Amino acid sequence: MAEPGKVVPWRQWVFPNLAAVFTNFGSLWFLLAPLLAAYAPRRLFQTYFNLFIRRRARRLLNFVDPYVTVDISEPGTDVRYSRYGPVTESDSTYEEVEAYLSGACSQDARELRAEGAKEGDGLVISMRDGQDVADEFQGATLWWLLVLEDGDRQREAKRRCQRLTFHQRHRQLVVDDYLPHVRRRGREILFSNRRRRLYTNNKSVDYFSYDYKAWSYIDFDHPTTFETLAMDLAKKREIMEDLDTFRNNRDYYRRAGKPWKRGYLLYGPPGTGKSTMVAAMANHLDYDIYDVELTVVNSNNDLRKLLIETTSKSIIVIEDIDCSLDLTGDRAGRRRPSHDRHMDDRRGNTVTLSGLLNFIDGLWSACGGERIVVFTTNHVDKLDPALIRRGRMDMHIEMSYCGFEAFKTLAKNYLDIDAHQLFGSVEQILREVDLTPADVAECLMTAKRAGSGEPSSHLEILIEELKKRAEEKAKAEAEAKAKAEAEAKAMAEAAAKLDRDDVREEEDEK
Repeated sequence: MAEPGKVVPWRQWVFPNLAAVFTNFGSLWFLLAPLLAAYAPRRLFQTYFNLFIRRRARRLLNFVDPYVTVDISEPGTDVRYSRYGPVTESDSTYEEVEAYLSGACSQDARELRAEGAKEGDGLVISMRDGQDVADEFQGATLWWLLVLEDGDRQREAKRRCQRLTFHQRHRQLVVDDYLPHVRRRGREILFSNRRRRLYTNNKSVDYFSYDYKAWSYIDFDHPTTFETLAMDLAKKREIMEDLDTFRNNRDYYRRAGKPWKRGYLLYGPPGTGKSTMVAAMANHLDYDIYDVELTVVNSNNDLRKLLIETTSKSIIVIEDIDCSLDLTGDRAGRRRPSHDRHMDDRRGNTVTLSGLLNFIDGLWSACGGERIVVFTTNHVDKLDPALIRRGRMDMHIEMSYCGFEAFKTLAKNYLDIDAHQLFGSVEQILREVDLTPADVAECLMTAKRAGSGEPSSHLEILIEELKKRAEEKAKAEAEAKAKAEAEAKAMAEAAAKLDRDDVREEEDEK
């Protein structure tokens, strides 16, 4: 009891009173708890705990341990069933995180695990159990730890788990930016380490078959690059810059409201390197190639299914588009009678120009993203303007005859020669005669086989071969011209004869 007139510090009277309150409350709770447990509903206690006590306990815990953890587990194999049969699904998030951490692990972690890549000849470096590495992202430090966790079922083996730890103040940064960045970068690493593939579509008759696959593929290992491609240097540089701009402008396409795709039309005479250009584009971008054979596609619906089953980071190629189907000329002028269309239905091929346009530029073309569509043709003037307009075929590339710049590239490829005094003679021949890069390459191979090993010997043989090839081409052109003139003369004579017959018939009628 404080003396009258004396000021007592608040701690001296608050704490004893609080102690008395808690003592009395504890005694009261000891008496009331059995009664409440017997007569009050259990849900009432749970509700009170969740609303009042747990929230405050969490706030207190944040001061003690402000770090948050996120576990990304190695997936099991889940099987779902569709009308086509069982389909195996597997989440790729763990693989993407593991690929992202592979670079950091190889530098920072001391105990590592090396596993063969699923595709390709490389190795995937990862941490051993219990190892951790730190990562920096936009000024925030984050930690990754590899742990083992028990399976969900008794028979399921233990699975590895990548555990991410970070301060709670970085929660928004991790969820919105960091984890998408990890997955995106991991996908890029996985894709760059795998083998390129060349796909071709199978005949679309068995979509309901259990083991039907729309595409079959082989490993793509074409050696052509833009460095070895025989083409004018300025044109090559322009194409490479356009490809790089497309690959790096994902946000631009989304901001502009356009699908992330681009179309290229390659046209020119046979042997000018249109297919080789496609291989160089695939190697430059590290993309797969889907070679579409339209003649084995039954309908527009099957064409759309093919598009759905292509992956992103791919080049979809339709070679010789003018020969694949009747897709040239004026659409209005090509409308056939109904009985002709029924005959086409019975034959099974009903792919139309409209279906192909939707395949390139319709709503379905936006699925997947990051695709390039390439058409090749020898006769660009025969194609429907709607098929090759800008926006569908964004860049028209003429694959022309072999010029001097292209020849120098071929000479480097075949003879390992950068310059020579006889190059002037070759340049003069190429100016006078139109020879394709394929013709020049064949002459270089002949010179390589027949030469004595000296550059001059090779080039002398090359010049002779080029002159011979030029003479053969001139002779073939003269024969073709004479044949065309003879056919024109014969047609004119036939027309004149018909006119004379008509005149004679009219005179007889009179």
